[in-house]
Amino acid sequence: MESGLLNKCMNICSVKQAKIVKAYNGDDSIFEVCWNKKGNKVATCFAYKKLCVCRS
Repeated sequence: MESGLLNKCMNICSVKQAKIVKAYNGDDSIFEVCWNKKGNKVATCFAYKKLCVCRS
C-alpha cells in the first residue's frame, strides 16, 4: 500500500506489518501514486508536474 501526501512525502506501507517500510520526500505536494503491473516500481506525480519512478 502507498500514500502520497500534500506534505511532500510518499510512504510505502506493509499491511501485514502495519508500518511504513519506505518513505520518499519530494519537492512539492504529491497528487498521484501508482504501482506498475509487476508491483516492483511506483510512480509519483508531484504538483509541479514532475514524475518520479522508484523501485519498491
